[in-house]
Amino acid sequence: MSAVQPSLANLKDDGEIRSYPCPNCYVCGAIGEPLYKGLGDRLFEASGKWDLKRCVEPRCGLIWLDPMPFEQDIEKAYTTYYTHQELPAPHETLARLVYRKIQEGYLASKYGYRFPRGRIRGPLLGALMYLYPGGRARTDFSVFYLPSAPGGSLLDVGCGGGAMLMRMHGLGWNVEGVDFDAQAVRTARAKGLKVQLGTIEEQKFPRDSFDAVTMSHVIEHVPDPIALLRECYRILKPGGRAVVVTPNANSWGHRVYADNWRGLEPPRHLHIFSVGSLKAATRAAGFQKVRVSTTIRDTNNSFIASRSLERSGTHDMRARQPQVTNAWGYVMQAMEWVLLGLDREAGEEIAVIAQK
Repeated sequence: MSAVQPSLANLKDDGEIRSYPCPNCYVCGAIGEPLYKGLGDRLFEASGKWDLKRCVEPRCGLIWLDPMPFEQDIEKAYTTYYTHQELPAPHETLARLVYRKIQEGYLASKYGYRFPRGRIRGPLLGALMYLYPGGRARTDFSVFYLPSAPGGSLLDVGCGGGAMLMRMHGLGWNVEGVDFDAQAVRTARAKGLKVQLGTIEEQKFPRDSFDAVTMSHVIEHVPDPIALLRECYRILKPGGRAVVVTPNANSWGHRVYADNWRGLEPPRHLHIFSVGSLKAATRAAGFQKVRVSTTIRDTNNSFIASRSLERSGTHDMRARQPQVTNAWGYVMQAMEWVLLGLDREAGEEIAVIAQK
């Protein structure tokens, strides 16, 4: 159930982000209960104060903005956003080489990817990845949880500057991307990638076009997530997979930091999903084979940012953190992994793999 956006005809555009009441849950239609009031954008300084509501249905638990920004004004929240900044590749050291070989061995054994053989033998080293749960979570994400499919077609929605597209191309996929950020599209195209500007719906891809459609931290930004998922379903080939990664409303980090949790990010995050609400939205879009889990992939960064918001009221996403802060973040990641043994929905992110 999507909210019906009223007309903008009688509203003056004074540069602020205009909004409208949105009392009902987007997924199940239930009335929301107040969760947080008067939150500002403490990361990128978008205008306005924002209230959040949570669905009262235990099986749903969606969190959303009420009032909700008008779709035509959402771009105003991205004036100073930097999602597509690319960091230089770190210098190759022996330790990094060994770790990369461990990753390659793990990806070869679990997902079937092939890598050039070197002096350091990867397959046996790959088993070491099971000793490092945080690294294993990041490595799974590095291939979008997809098994090897040489020559398979992959569309990355919200591809940014194309770093993940380059990686998947190097692993044998035929890749395309789409992004609403013109600078990101230019950056990706400069790498020789096929990337379109705009939304996925605007591209008018033919039905049954792709073997995989991927979205990392995209679905929480869009006004109509089910419509987005429905379009993914339409353009997937039979048997194709949609992979969605998004912040988890029921994560341990949210429970600890409440309104200081990094995953809230008003007003850009319009809908923050729980496992139940994202599963329901994915099925409403037409998918019947849906596997949902939570992951600790980004726990360390999420906890570092949330603690900074709690202590100082802001956080610079581009600033390098002291080594002791980074070490603390990895400790929190390890603790969340332990917690996952007791509560499978405690991870900082939700990962959905849905098959057509």
